[in-house]
Amino acid sequence: MKVNNDLERFANVRSIVGLIDWRLIVLIIFCCSVQMYFLSSPFVNLEYVYHQSAEFISYGSGLRDSLLNLFEGFNNPIGNVVLIAGAQNLFGVTEWSSRMPALLSWVICVSVVYVVCSIWWYSPLALISVTLVSVVPVFWVYSGTTYPDVPFTALITLAMFVAGYAIDKHSIKMHLLSALLISVASLIRYNGLLFLPVIFISAWIHSRNNKLENVIVYLLKVFVFYIGFVIIVLAPYFVWTRQVLGIVFRPEFVLISASDIKFHLIATIPRLGGYIMWLGALFVPFSPIIVNYIRSSSSQSYKWVIVCIMPLNLGVVFLVQYLESFSGEAFGEMWFGWLERLLPFLVIQAMRLVFLLVGELCVFGIIKWGREKVWPNMYISLWLLIPLLIHSFYRMSQRYVMFFCIPLAIFLSLILYKSFINDAKKSLAIWSITIYMIIYSAVGIFTTIYYSTEGYAAADIAYTVNNNNYNIEASRHNPVLTNSAYLVDESRFSSNNNNQVSHRVVMLGIGETVDGIVYLREVRVLGILLKSYAIVKEVY
Repeated sequence: MKVNNDLERFANVRSIVGLIDWRLIVLIIFCCSVQMYFLSSPFVNLEYVYHQSAEFISYGSGLRDSLLNLFEGFNNPIGNVVLIAGAQNLFGVTEWSSRMPALLSWVICVSVVYVVCSIWWYSPLALISVTLVSVVPVFWVYSGTTYPDVPFTALITLAMFVAGYAIDKHSIKMHLLSALLISVASLIRYNGLLFLPVIFISAWIHSRNNKLENVIVYLLKVFVFYIGFVIIVLAPYFVWTRQVLGIVFRPEFVLISASDIKFHLIATIPRLGGYIMWLGALFVPFSPIIVNYIRSSSSQSYKWVIVCIMPLNLGVVFLVQYLESFSGEAFGEMWFGWLERLLPFLVIQAMRLVFLLVGELCVFGIIKWGREKVWPNMYISLWLLIPLLIHSFYRMSQRYVMFFCIPLAIFLSLILYKSFINDAKKSLAIWSITIYMIIYSAVGIFTTIYYSTEGYAAADIAYTVNNNNYNIEASRHNPVLTNSAYLVDESRFSSNNNNQVSHRVVMLGIGETVDGIVYLREVRVLGILLKSYAIVKEVY
């Protein structure tokens, strides 16, 4: 597909505004309206750590106290906390205001994808890309939280688009802008540094392909600019962090001992399989489109490949399940949330096997597409593949999958667009995207409702503890207190008042029970019981 080379329109604000489609605006308004309905829900999954860390800044205690509080729960840099503090200063210190930066970042990311795809290709293709990106459940759900992943995704997406422009035009000025954006993104999540190899390798390939004069000098400039900006931005932050905390990385959170490194190397393949599973899970409806693309672009038969990899896939699924169960802290977060509460174990494993196969189709498809031409195919392909591989060398998280969804969504939108303009394949494309929109928007909204319901249930437990003067043990690892600890009076924690623990709070799965329950709060979504929270009287 021909790429629009009139990239100078990046500098023309009026032209960019003129690209905005009313359907994009409707999509953004609808999604934001749904998400904003839940923004005031009580926090879940340690969201409150970011909220409280931002409070220190909002109330004038400064960055030092904010960092100390953040370090109690996470080893992330302080950039996201500063964004939340800014929102708190504008709108007050509430759950709603603390979640606004993530939702705004979602809007920015979706808009950037639309504008750039409109410039590089066509507006209809851009609309398909935005449709795919906007309802990816992981991206959608975390746009309504205080977590840094969506703000990071927005910044790194913008940085990678700018870097792509810089590589295509050999523009040092745009490389400088991209280097600045990646450095700032790395102050939100250190993962930003893992995208630098994409730029270096792509710049080298593109320069050789275009037979650029003084390639070595150009590549050295690019390398120095990016590394220089990263050092200028991050080095002072590392020095300050060490002054405040005495360390830069907490050993409990950053597992880099000799034995840990050995485990990470061994777990690389299962982690890579885990990430590919998640990519497959997020784009299952497009597997027929991908198969058609692979078959149409090659006369070879790949049936024997599928037969050969199935035993390997079974091994990967087994290893993922095993490592997740017995080495979860080191391996990472892989599970499929509330689905695993509702469905039998064997069904989940069968789904993982299917998702892995679909994910492999996605990866194989984008590799074939990337080999068709250097620009922009190979760049977008490497944007997915290199960070995907690098992230597999360390503790994984399903949240990180959103970092890889943008380039994959662009690839899928391109082959979908080709199907739309092909009468023989048009109906398949329409059905694929319709099913995707219905199922995945429903999954995203259901998960958002689940988090909201979970938050209110945990808050109810906290209020009951406060009102009845129960003494409980403080723990960030308690599955109830990860949600509601910020609502429990500090005097109720036994470590603070030297009283013996009189009660404990527990989470119960479907059908589970425990003796001594004095208060039970079910977590139901649309009438479906997913789990329960309970206050249990201690017996000594």
